Formats: sequence, C-alpha cells, structure tokens
Amino acid sequence: MRIGIVTFWQSDDNYGQQLQCWALQCYLKRLGHEPFLIRYLYKESVWRKWLKIMVKTAFIYPLLGWWRHRDIRRMEAVNRVKNEVRSFEEFRNKHIDQSRRIYGTLTELRQDPPAADVYIAGSDQIWNPMLLRRKDGRAFWLDFGEDRVRRVAYAASYGVDKCPPGLQKELSRRLYRFDALSVREESGVSICRASGKEATHVLDPTLLLSMDDYLSLLEDIPVRPSPYIYIYSINISSKEDIRWSELRGFSKIGGLSLVVTPASGYLPGRELFEGVEYSYAAIPEWLSLIRHAGLVVTTSFHGVVFCILFHKRFVYFPLSGTYAKGNSRVLNLLSNLSLSDCIWKAPGDFKRIYHLSIDWDRVEELLAPLRDKSVSFLKQVLS
Repeated sequence: MRIGIVTFWQSDDNYGQQLQCWALQCYLKRLGHEPFLIRYLYKESVWRKWLKIMVKTAFIYPLLGWWRHRDIRRMEAVNRVKNEVRSFEEFRNKHIDQSRRIYGTLTELRQDPPAADVYIAGSDQIWNPMLLRRKDGRAFWLDFGEDRVRRVAYAASYGVDKCPPGLQKELSRRLYRFDALSVREESGVSICRASGKEATHVLDPTLLLSMDDYLSLLEDIPVRPSPYIYIYSINISSKEDIRWSELRGFSKIGGLSLVVTPASGYLPGRELFEGVEYSYAAIPEWLSLIRHAGLVVTTSFHGVVFCILFHKRFVYFPLSGTYAKGNSRVLNLLSNLSLSDCIWKAPGDFKRIYHLSIDWDRVEELLAPLRDKSVSFLKQVLS
C-alpha cells in the first residue's frame, strides 16, 4: 500500500526527529509498503507572528533585558550557519521518500491531497494541544483527503499528561476519523480514552529497528583514534545542568577527551563548554560518535535510545523546570529495560556508570516484547 506520513521533519539540528522519520519508513518498506513523507510545513499566520512580536517587544524583552534578547538573536544567527554543516536536507533527500510538493496550509492539503491508501500521523509531539487550537495545526490529525483513505496514528505524542480544559470535545472530533490509534506515552492512552477512543502504547519508531539497520548508515565513516566522552546536550541553560565541573575532572583523570554536539530543542543550541571539541555532525557521523564513545552524557530521549541500540554506557540527566515534562518517557523506558542505574543521581556517578557492567543481552530480552507489540500493531492495522 502507498502510505503518506505526517510528522515533524523540517528541523536542522534535531537528530531524533530525522531518524524517527527514516526509521518508520524503513520498517514500513520491510513490510512491503510504499511510505512517503507528506512534507507539511506548518506556518503561523501573519497576524499571530505580529502578535508575538508585539508581546515580546512590550513585555518579554524588557523583563529579560535587551542585552539578553540580543544574545539570543545572535545565537540563532550563528546556529543557522553552523547547522548547514549537519546537512539534514541532504540526508532527507538521500534517505527519506517525500511528497512532490511542500504543503503550507491545511487548505492546500484539502485542495490537493497526496494520493495514498493510508495516512499515518506520527511520531513526535504532533498532537500538542497548542496545535489543536489552530486550523492549520489540525493537519496533524489528518483532517484532509478522501474518506476511503485509512487513517492511523503511530506513536503520536501529546507532549502533556492531560488534555487541557476546554479542548476535550475538539480532540474527540479530531480523533473520530481515525481507524486505529497508537501513542508514544502511557499518558496518551488515557487522553485518547477520555476522548472516547482506545489507543495502543507503542515504541518510538527508532526502536523498531536494530543496531544493524543503523550501521548501514555508517559506511565509510572514520572512527576517532582516541578515547572520548560524547556529550549530546539539548534543552540545557547552564553547563552545570550536566554537572560540568565534575565531568571535566573525571575526563582528565581518565585521559578522555570531550566531544560536544549541541542542539536546540526548546532553547537555542549554544557552545557552553570550554576546552572541548564541538562537532556539528551530519546524521551518520552523529550515530558514529555515539557508537564509538567511551561514555555518552545526554539529556535527550533519542540520545538514550541510540545508546541502548548500540549497547553503549551512558549517563542520563533528567531536565528540570519547564523542560521536565520530557523526562517521563525516558524514565519509563529505562525502568522497563532495567537501565535506571544509568541515571545521574549523585556526585561520583560518572565513575560509577563508566565502570558499570550492563547485561545487554538482558536489555534486548526486555526490549523484544515491547518491539513485538509495536510491530503487531502496525501489521494488524495495515493488513
């Protein structure tokens, strides 16, 4: 069957976003289907952009201080240049099948819907309630195309634990057209149930594949000659969010160099650390950096995922404050796979985890039934 997928795809520094899109296509092709990315580039309306500018000018910038605003704008400008080195567009063009055109609005999708037998929504936080409030955001609920097209959600995420007040009826209307639902978090199952639809809890698409599948992307990637600790930082505002002073001391004692790849997430990616090598790696190089590291330090869900897939020791730092909402999916995964010992809890944990003996065969045994459940969902809804 021909399958059109709606998900986030346009980031130029979010490695997990690109790889979840690629992984889902890979698995669907393995099942004998013809998947393609529906290139929907959600854009805010002009009036909403102007409203944001007015709010920032009148309230936010005075609170932050104009110097802080200037620094943020400067970081964003620097990132645009450095992100070109990551070559995400080149990766998409080479590895991800895509729709002929780029759609900018829900109206465009309704007027010229991509031809398909099935539409899939997912993965990623495409069902964030903020998008539900906006007409063009409803494209992520597949509110376009003929009724004959089967509609399926795979590992869609709401990004919240509960549906905000006042949106339950609207959500129920959006879910009504779906033939089958699956979500990335357990909380999503409850949200769907409260909206009158049952959903299956499944794995992120990146976990549908094995280590060998990703190794196919690493051909001709040179291995770094010296041992190193790899830091993949996302959504951190201070270097002490990953206990930088202790980490730097541990690396010096162990004779390990430090390699850092910053990414934006909710905050502009920044070069916070001194005395390290920064790598704005393309996707194959990013995977290689994880695979060959002596230790990985990360705040990222997909950073953790690829450590698991490559059987690599890692230190996970849960985020705090506004960004703590993303911790639960990581903590649940680590708990399910008996890897909670890889979470930083106290001083000395870099040394403890670096020497930690992980039974990767046991991890694979625990992962297998979760993967089987996810695979069974896809096979059943696409049969």
